[in-house]
Amino acid sequence: MKKIATILASVAIAGLPAASFAATASGTLNATATVTAKCLVTSTADVVFGAIDPTVNADYTGAGSITTRCTKNTPTFLFVAPTVAGPLRLHSNTTLDDITYGLYSDSARLTAFPSTTGGAKTAHPGNLTTSLYGKVVVASGINDTVAAASDYSQALTATIEY
Repeated sequence: MKKIATILASVAIAGLPAASFAATASGTLNATATVTAKCLVTSTADVVFGAIDPTVNADYTGAGSITTRCTKNTPTFLFVAPTVAGPLRLHSNTTLDDITYGLYSDSARLTAFPSTTGGAKTAHPGNLTTSLYGKVVVASGINDTVAAASDYSQALTATIEY
């Protein structure tokens, strides 16, 4: 009987998992990534002046916006310029007439919106909508002898420099 118990104990010990006798060693590794500075102009809203009555002595204003998305804290500078190089002028769709206007960065329309590259860059918050304000000054030559009845427009390009 003693022999049977010894054999059973030997079989039981032999059946134990080998892992309980294993040694271990460890090392370290890193997970890494690089975030690159990137920017996109994600949407724009047109500057719309509406219907202009050349017989009324008043300035006409409009507002639009530019939405940009950049890598957080990327230094950026936003500017807007005519798609075809030249001054800010709304062009008639049917005549050779133009209407001069200005673009501004403030609602009082006192500070011109940048139109060229190279301005001071500021840290971009990640997602940003920038307002763009426009003004047609009647004193700039809009009257019934200068601007014919027509639809007027000008294509603009918004560029974010980073």
